[in-house]
Amino acid sequence: MKIARLTTQFVVMASALVTVSCCSQPAAQACTIMRFSNNGHLIVARNHDWMFGEGMIVVNQRRIRKTAISPVQPVSWTSKYGSVSFVQFGREIPFAGMNEVGLTVDLLQLNEAQFPKPTRGGKTVNVIQWVQYQLDTAKSVREVIASLDEVYPMPLLPSVERVHYFVTDQTGDVAVVEFVDGQPVVRYGTGTAQCALTNSTCTDCDRAYTTRDLRSSSERRYIQAVQAIEKADNNMSKEQQIDYAFKSLESVAQGDMTQWSLVYQPLERRIDFKTRVASQRRWIDLDDLSFEPNDKTLVLDVDANVGGNMKPHLVGYTSEANQKLIDFAFAQYLSPGLTRTAIKQLVLNYPGSLKVAEQTETP
Repeated sequence: MKIARLTTQFVVMASALVTVSCCSQPAAQACTIMRFSNNGHLIVARNHDWMFGEGMIVVNQRRIRKTAISPVQPVSWTSKYGSVSFVQFGREIPFAGMNEVGLTVDLLQLNEAQFPKPTRGGKTVNVIQWVQYQLDTAKSVREVIASLDEVYPMPLLPSVERVHYFVTDQTGDVAVVEFVDGQPVVRYGTGTAQCALTNSTCTDCDRAYTTRDLRSSSERRYIQAVQAIEKADNNMSKEQQIDYAFKSLESVAQGDMTQWSLVYQPLERRIDFKTRVASQRRWIDLDDLSFEPNDKTLVLDVDANVGGNMKPHLVGYTSEANQKLIDFAFAQYLSPGLTRTAIKQLVLNYPGSLKVAEQTETP
């Protein structure tokens, strides 16, 4: 099977890539996310702070058979839900997204993250690909949490893939999932302090919230995000709430490092966004999209200089567009050489392994 060959090749090359990546890690990045709840209207607002902003929006179909890019017991699944995801390292490897039932999943850098060792039993999925796995298979925060008993994130590059996750759904549930000493730690709740996240552990966020002893830029942004949630006016219209969410993101922006600002509306299944390069607000409405498995995969350059509704501007996915994005991203992250070339080709080949599942197959 093609994907099995890809996974085997990843195992062979992973240790060499770790050595290379340790010498080429970018400066520490910073992201901020917050969830607002205003008279039943839910908004999730996220800044993506990163060394570059080039990226692609991908419309992902239902009933697509996939196998994880992972060196140890890769999980196989069939996508149950369609979704819209934001990628920078190629199709199927997103940093953020929302599915058609209003589940949002975002990852943020966490230097303290320590994922389970490969010797732990159970199925695995790549740390970044975990975002797409959850968008494909889960409709609620509770389902995401339950999946941790069966499938856990496994980094190919432990020195680089250090993140935690912020997950919300249409019921209003919120959870942070992070891994400390190889064990999952879940902060679950809808209190103000639980509805924001930056690049600090839950323990450090809780200390910062309780004591206001702020020891890092991340903790300062966390408190700013919490205060933005607390100050939100319950009498705002939906349009005013969207404006307020974007203004709140501006208050925690990190200059030219803030590449994207995303505002999800889980109940409306709509994503408003802008980027550093294309600063006009745009939106994509998931209810306007078709997620049928035999439909053409649609994509959009996240920095496309267009406004308004993005549906008319979506174009068919091509391997050439994917390669252009991957070439650029890998050039920012790894030094030239055989390792970068080989790993990049494996990521490029991955979309070719995706197949439409038969109607009788279970997710």
